[in-house]
Amino acid sequence: MKLKNKILLVIQGFLIALLVGYANISTAAPCTPDSTSPSSDCSDLLINSNAGVLVNNYTISATGTFAVRDTAGGTFSLFTNNGTINSGTTAAVAIGTAVGNFVNNGTIRNGLPSAPVGSGGIAVGSGGSIVTLTNTGSITPTSGNGVQNLAGGSIDSIINSGVIGSGSTFGVANAGTIGTITNTGRISGAVEGIQNGGTIGVINNSNGSLFYNGRLPSSYNVIINSPSDYGQIRLQTGSGAMNFGIYAGSTVAKGTYASVLMSNFTSTNLNNLSGNYNGFTYKLIQNLSNWDLVVTGASTADTQQSLANTAKVLQGTYTIQNAALVNSFTYDCNEFGANNVCVSAGGRNTAVSAANGLNNTSALLIAAYRPHPNYRVGAYVDQNLSVNNAGSTVNLGNNTPLIGLFAAWNERLDGTGAEVKASTAYGQKNTTITRQVVGSSEAGSGSSQLNSQGIQLVGKYGFGVVKDVIVSPYAGIRYTQNNMGGYTEGASSSVTAPLTYSALNTNATTALAGVGASYQFIPQALVFASAGVETDTNTSNGTYSATGIAGLAPVNFNANLVKTRATAMLGAAYDVVKNQRLAITGIYRQEPYQAMQTTTVMATYTIGL
Repeated sequence: MKLKNKILLVIQGFLIALLVGYANISTAAPCTPDSTSPSSDCSDLLINSNAGVLVNNYTISATGTFAVRDTAGGTFSLFTNNGTINSGTTAAVAIGTAVGNFVNNGTIRNGLPSAPVGSGGIAVGSGGSIVTLTNTGSITPTSGNGVQNLAGGSIDSIINSGVIGSGSTFGVANAGTIGTITNTGRISGAVEGIQNGGTIGVINNSNGSLFYNGRLPSSYNVIINSPSDYGQIRLQTGSGAMNFGIYAGSTVAKGTYASVLMSNFTSTNLNNLSGNYNGFTYKLIQNLSNWDLVVTGASTADTQQSLANTAKVLQGTYTIQNAALVNSFTYDCNEFGANNVCVSAGGRNTAVSAANGLNNTSALLIAAYRPHPNYRVGAYVDQNLSVNNAGSTVNLGNNTPLIGLFAAWNERLDGTGAEVKASTAYGQKNTTITRQVVGSSEAGSGSSQLNSQGIQLVGKYGFGVVKDVIVSPYAGIRYTQNNMGGYTEGASSSVTAPLTYSALNTNATTALAGVGASYQFIPQALVFASAGVETDTNTSNGTYSATGIAGLAPVNFNANLVKTRATAMLGAAYDVVKNQRLAITGIYRQEPYQAMQTTTVMATYTIGL
């Protein structure tokens, strides 16, 4: 056989198999028993064989009993009604065996104009079952029940976004077993929306006027779409107890949802009067004969984003504190007088780029003593005068200064030869953090202390390359750490879910190297500059983490560490008189946090005593 013929046979076989499993109800012939392809205006569709998939795009009508029914051995995996199904004196659709899914996108009713008033929309008899009954259209009989599940019948799931309603009795009447009813449309009846004499597992409801009677479901979940669009269920009479909850996927906000449960519900009918949903805390509170749902707190997603935003601002705070600490290691005082004492006073301003204008201004006081021409020891105080941080997410106090010590040995007094300098410093700042509001998140606020400390050892060697020019390569190592203690936000009427934070600790061991140069262009003045690189050899960047709302995840405090960074310094000094020097210095630093740099400008006046 030629390849072409083989291909045609394969295609033909595929089409035959497809037609056997899928019947489109669209032929022109009248309906007959066993038919899987009835036409429009059928008198009855009797299914007593495996029909596979059936689709009705027309009208199936019965002047007598059922319009669609299955009998012993009659099954379908999927029945989709896009048209109209009418019955006469009984249910429009009758299910007597185990079938698959039933989807109604059209209309199912009874009571034809030319027939007696009928009874019911869809009926599942004893031994009958439907896996999923999905209704986007209307199941609206003039009499009987919209959906009737008799004793011994079962429906795994009813999903209704259309209308299930009865003109005389119940929208859904259950004497058998129903697993789940999810109602985002309308279920109503002349007597009740749902009447239960059997077993219902779960009801999920967004309809604002669902009437219920009989044995309570095991669980009831309110569907909330907005503060003004949410489910309400009215209990006429009932027995048993049900678990209350909020349906997954609901859009919840802080506030009160009035009368989510109405009329005859009592505390003995309810379990889980309080709980948590997506970070929110909720509670059912009885209000006369109804129950209001009171929601406090904030959503997990919004609070998580608020934490991420706060962590970003804290990066700037840690940056400015670490920059002040590291720059202080350059503080020195080497203008000595007859008593081998040096005193220097001045000011400093440090600014952080890309951090809402964050900068601080400090006053400096540096002092040193030279017990030997080759040795000096000293101390300094760096006192914050002001901190500017637009947005006020993090506020630093000015109560305590940064203090430090240094000691240096130099081979020669003129700056040539070897020099080794060690510095250490410690700073403490009171810190107040107020979270930014994101969506439903709250502006929780709390206080802690940010402690900064470190030590640095640097060696350099000065070469007198030409007259009045000294070039000094340098290398060193530094250890710094910045630690903020844990804290808890204060509770208030606007902060109903205060968070508790863990300590946020960072540290780094850093190697540094570079070259500096100075040029004394006149006897009383010189300029100096340096450029270098530093690289972290060991770091711990910490996480910003909080509890108090379910599902919060720790925020990596520096997910994109800049490990190797550039530094530069430029300055000038002028000897006003003997042993008195005025100096101004600018320092640039690339910082460990992505896209952050600091610039520092400081001026000092030094006197040798």
